[in-house]
Amino acid sequence: MTTDEGCTISIEDNGTGFKEDDLKLVFDKFFRAWNAKTGGTGLGLSIAKGFADAMHGRIEVQNKPEGGAQFFVYLPAVSNSLSYNENE
Repeated sequence: MTTDEGCTISIEDNGTGFKEDDLKLVFDKFFRAWNAKTGGTGLGLSIAKGFADAMHGRIEVQNKPEGGAQFFVYLPAVSNSLSYNENE
């Protein structure tokens, strides 16, 4: 979704979601949820947050009522209207 202030990207899954206490930790380096499968280092979401922060945006997560998690990435952008003239 885009607005005059920027864009929002929504990503969701159908997994088990996160424990409420874990929601505030998911973007910490090396954090792995209690139900995480083997593999991975716990850096992916921390890196994603670093990118969002570097672009003056933010990333958030919430559990979906029907199960799973939903992530929102907000990125600011300047809207610009360009005009096109076929005679130029």
